[in-house]
This record gives sequence, structure tokens and C-alpha cells, in this order.
Amino acid sequence: MMDPLGLLYKYASLFRKMISAKVWSSERSIKELLSLNSEADWDFLTSAMDIVDDGSAAIGHVMKYGLRGPTKYDDLGEKYLRLYGLLSATYIQQQSIGTIYKLMNLPDPKQLRATFETLEIRGLRHKLSSHGTDLLDRATGTQQAFVPLRLNLNDGLSVTYVNYTASSMHHHVDLAAAIDAHVKMMIDVMDSIIEKSMTTIFEKSSKQKAEIASELDDLRIEKAGGWVSKTEAGPKLIVTFVDAESER
Repeated sequence: MMDPLGLLYKYASLFRKMISAKVWSSERSIKELLSLNSEADWDFLTSAMDIVDDGSAAIGHVMKYGLRGPTKYDDLGEKYLRLYGLLSATYIQQQSIGTIYKLMNLPDPKQLRATFETLEIRGLRHKLSSHGTDLLDRATGTQQAFVPLRLNLNDGLSVTYVNYTASSMHHHVDLAAAIDAHVKMMIDVMDSIIEKSMTTIFEKSSKQKAEIASELDDLRIEKAGGWVSKTEAGPKLIVTFVDAESER
């Protein structure tokens, strides 16, 4: 698969393109055009679309420069800011995609949130940047306290934290792997949103729907590890890759 963040950006852009194509093609109310539950939903939808892209920009910067950042200085405060910023960026991106999911009337948004809670990066956000001294352990009904180890913030994309309420147990997290799992889940959810929304807001034989469906097919090729090259007038070049092990 191509760079996951780059692919997530393409999915978010396709969703925005689909929404814009529908909204600006008619003088009817946005609520009616998008099958929203209220007129106010449009404000939340536009905010969520912006936050998805903003979150990707923040995540991409940390992925590129690590917790130390591009600065030449070895500054502890910089590392904490980048760690807290990264965890907040992944969380608000999840919340925004969850908002889009709900506003576009996809099924069981509560289950989606439960799925988000399984992400390691989300759990890390709860422990280190939101509820460091009051995280509720639902299994025992007790509160727990967590803190990242300063010495380990020198690593580019990893963090070690301590649970002081559980015999000071140390936990090491590969941030790159945790971010990758987050981004891939966001891609999967955006794929479902676009597929469902096409059938909701476009008529069955709509030219716009056909165009969005074609672009979604292209993204799914890239999502599966392939490559799609398009020209303005000529045909598309599609390259797919086969896992040699699966062919044996």
C-alpha cells in the first residue's frame, strides 16, 4: 500500500469532492441534498472534514521528524509538546471521522467508537495526554496514574511509560506502528463512508455517482498495494502486485 497518510488524504479529498459536487449542483437545502438530520449538521460536517486534513498534517510532521523535531536543539519541552500534540491529533481525527460517519447516517456509530477504543494510540492518548492521573480502570473500578519516561523521549518514534498504580510497570510503545494502525483504520472507515454516501446522496444512474465510484475503485487498488496512473485524455494504467507466497 502507498504511504498510508497520503492515501488517507486522497480518501478525505474524494469525500470532500463528492460532497461539493452535490451541494453546489442544486439550489435545494443542504439538509435535503445530503440527507442530513438537521440544517446545523452541515456546520459539523465541514468542521470535521477540515480537522481530518489538519490532523494528517500534524501526524505527518511527527512521522517525518520524530519526537525531537526538526530543531537542532535537544529540548525536553519540545519532545513533550510533540508527544502530546501527536496523541491529540490522532484522537481528534478519530472523533472527526466518527462525526462524519454519524452525520452521513452509517450504521451503529457506537460500535465504531468501540472499535476506535481498541487502537493503541487512542489508549496512549487517554493515559498520557488526557487522563494521566485519573484514568478509570473499568475492570476494577479504580483510578490509575501514568507518566512517560523522560529518558526514553530521545527515541525518534517510540515512548515508554510507567503505570505508577500497578507496581510501576513499564510499557514500551512503537509510535510508528501505533500511528500506522490508526491511519489504516481511518482509511477503512472513510472507504465505508464514501461507499454508503454515494447511494444516499446520488441517484442510481447519476454521472457524478459513476465518477466518484470510479475514483473509489482506484483508491481501493492503491489500498490493496497497487498503483493507478491517469492522464487527462488517455486510459488509466493500473498496476497490481501479487504476493508470491499466496500463489504457491
